[in-house]
Amino acid sequence: MPADPIPGLHHVTAIASDPQVNLDFYTQVLGLRLVKRTVNFDDPGTYHFYFGDDLGTPGTLLTFFPWPRVGRGTPGAGEVTQVAFRIPLDSLTYWEQRLARKGIPFSRKPRRFSEEVLSFSDPAGMQVELTTHAGVSTGHPPRFSDVPSGDAIRGLAGVTMLQLDATETSGILSVMGFQQIAAEGQRLRFASPADPAALGNHIDILVDPQATFGRSGAGSVHHIAFRAASDAAQLEWRSQITHRLAATEVLDRAYFHSIYFREPGGVLFELATDNPGFAVDEPVETLGERLCLPPWLEARREGLQQRLPGITLHKGGAEASQAVDPHAGGELYRAGAALDQALGAVILLHGRGGPARDILTLSRALAPAGVPLAFLAPQAAGLAWYPNSFLAERELNQPYLDSALARVQSTVNMALEAGIPLERIVLAGFSQGACLACEFIASQPARYAGLIAWTGGLIGPPGSKLTQEGDLNGTPALFATSDPDQWVPWSRVQESARIFTAMGAQVNLRSFPGKPHSVSGEEIELARQLIERAFAGVPARS
Repeated sequence: MPADPIPGLHHVTAIASDPQVNLDFYTQVLGLRLVKRTVNFDDPGTYHFYFGDDLGTPGTLLTFFPWPRVGRGTPGAGEVTQVAFRIPLDSLTYWEQRLARKGIPFSRKPRRFSEEVLSFSDPAGMQVELTTHAGVSTGHPPRFSDVPSGDAIRGLAGVTMLQLDATETSGILSVMGFQQIAAEGQRLRFASPADPAALGNHIDILVDPQATFGRSGAGSVHHIAFRAASDAAQLEWRSQITHRLAATEVLDRAYFHSIYFREPGGVLFELATDNPGFAVDEPVETLGERLCLPPWLEARREGLQQRLPGITLHKGGAEASQAVDPHAGGELYRAGAALDQALGAVILLHGRGGPARDILTLSRALAPAGVPLAFLAPQAAGLAWYPNSFLAERELNQPYLDSALARVQSTVNMALEAGIPLERIVLAGFSQGACLACEFIASQPARYAGLIAWTGGLIGPPGSKLTQEGDLNGTPALFATSDPDQWVPWSRVQESARIFTAMGAQVNLRSFPGKPHSVSGEEIELARQLIERAFAGVPARS
């Protein structure tokens, strides 16, 4: 066993989609500091963000590759499924209140190994946990955060790996000096005895022999990196590890040196040195404020800066309070005919965590042959139109809900200004987007070309008055959903369909027992038929 032990994690690297959303969430919601803005050295066309404490101390770092076009990942066996941060024992209430103010849905999990656990998802869908620990040091709170220093995240607590069996993974952890210190049910906890209080020193294996394998994408953990005290220690550990597994040569990552190897269960491991750190190419006072490139990419700076999307780093908590109109000014994605040449418009509203570009891919399947339609897909801030369930009190979803409805209105107005009347505009959405489409049309009743609600219904808590006044004048409306669905009760879909029928819509209500929370091929075909009928016989624009 090498003389210098591995005390815990150096960093965790995950995949995100929207760079600005990712940046805002981890700085403005979780209060971490962006300590390095660079590029993925293996794919320089995308950013690599490092978030951590004020100095970027090893053990505090969560890093991201934000690939704007990446699809959503699916967690499964052979992956890290949760990343946990450490907070002080008495900070739990603060974080519950902060997450609620920010509109972040969360849950308090049962105590785990004597720890309190808050669980929530980041905008890309990655599962994040805040776990309480007694006697944590003050550390180096981020200087630009509005989180009080006494409540600030101290660093990584650890990660959870989902495995079909723990035997081989625990074996390689043992080779790395980690020992099993506790077990609760199918959860096994490993730690390095070198420093029990070290950040990132809890590696949990959750065993589920029935788990399916996941799919990498936005919200997935790409790899986890352990700490090597020095270059010499790293080489000693590499020699030890390669008795069991193949490992890369040492790679220069500018801020540390790395080797990589894949543990038997499938998770990619890295061993990264503490040295040289993040202050090698910019002062500590301005960490993360400029694009830093390694020497071998410096000649490509101009081209890379043109290729990378623009981002804004908000400092000092100036942007930490809720925006009055969070969805205003978001991206609008288009497909099909240009508005000034289109016979009609279809507005596609994505669900929570699903980028607008994803739902826009349905445009080809929905467009009837020979009918020039414009497809418009607005993007929600943070990949969610509102933070809580559509069944929550409306006040708990403000100002996001009103902002979302205003964003739909502005998209409708674009079509109207291009000479497309309401009776040639279809609103279609999935999940959150379906609820938003229902709410918009019910609150702005008129004759539309159609409503397509894939797994959605009117917004409001059970027992509240959902009825609306106004005449939909024969608007065709498709309500199609799984039954049961974990997010949208069948009873609410039925209730919404009844209300739309009473308002004069021509409703087609369909349920699909056992269907997952997604849009099926049959549902897409039903929607295409609705659109085809809506535009049959409509004369071409002059």
